[in-house]
Amino acid sequence: MSMLESILITGANGEIGQGLIKKISKFKNIISLDINDIDSQIKPFVKDCIKGSILDKNIISLINDKYKITQIYHLAALLSSKAEHSPQLAQDVNVNGTLKLLNLAIDQAKKNNHTVKFFFPSSIAVYGLNGLKNKILAGKIDENQFCFPETMYGCNKLYCEHLGRYYSIYYNRLSKNYKPGLIDFRAIRFPGLISAYTLPTGGTTDYAPEMLHAAASNKLYTCFVEQNTTLPFMIMDDAIESIIKLMSTKKDKLSQMIYNVGSYSVSAIDFRNIIMKYYKNAKIEFSVDLKRQSMVDSWPEDVNFNAAMSDWNFSPKYNFENSFKDHLIPKIRSQYE
Repeated sequence: MSMLESILITGANGEIGQGLIKKISKFKNIISLDINDIDSQIKPFVKDCIKGSILDKNIISLINDKYKITQIYHLAALLSSKAEHSPQLAQDVNVNGTLKLLNLAIDQAKKNNHTVKFFFPSSIAVYGLNGLKNKILAGKIDENQFCFPETMYGCNKLYCEHLGRYYSIYYNRLSKNYKPGLIDFRAIRFPGLISAYTLPTGGTTDYAPEMLHAAASNKLYTCFVEQNTTLPFMIMDDAIESIIKLMSTKKDKLSQMIYNVGSYSVSAIDFRNIIMKYYKNAKIEFSVDLKRQSMVDSWPEDVNFNAAMSDWNFSPKYNFENSFKDHLIPKIRSQYE
């Protein structure tokens, strides 16, 4: 009896995981892996829910033995702020965890004689501009510029991009059985992401969604970055669509493995102003955390995503104004009011 082809999604309870599962479940058999119990709202969309750590070799072995995995979406990670507090843990989860998943993909490819598609969510944290002055001078940057991360999270993400490329092309190349292409690794460097559905969980760009959710729940929010701090952002729905579009594109159409995406580049005060437009009584203050400010000052004001537009027709549906007017505000009001 042949095993049913399945997709493995790690970090399924996260912001990206929940949105992705809802979008692709009608077409795919999904196996979820998360350190926590799967959220009740997405559990009906998942074939099998596995609770545990990506670092648990017994769980990885069980998945390898029980399932025929054709695609892996490796979303589990320790995010930027948490990673700065616990750099050794970040290294373990973000790098060693990724290695375990890449090795699982290799084992599956060999066992089932097919290439395993592997999606990896990277981040603008891989960039390092060495201060605000350089950030302003650099402007919009592409994938090959300023890859000198200044955070543990950024270092982890950049290294894992390199690992993905190595496993796809060069893995075990000195062996007699060397065979490139066992893994088809694809990555997106996401900007700050804003979700109407889930609360942020430890990212340094989370001041934007935190500000919005606080206003909707009538709570005071103290923003930890300077008012004019500018970064690229996109809403979660556009991020999910970008993953689906990249992963459904034929490999021969792709000129690279790692892509920038984005939608709009705005400042913290821009976020405050548009939120005040919809929540007149919102209480939003600014009190700069210099250490976290130095982190966001190392990230670009904007990114060039021409390669994504050219190779797989990436095009965000929402700009700054209509992301609030047509999506974020209606969805959030339905939750809080």
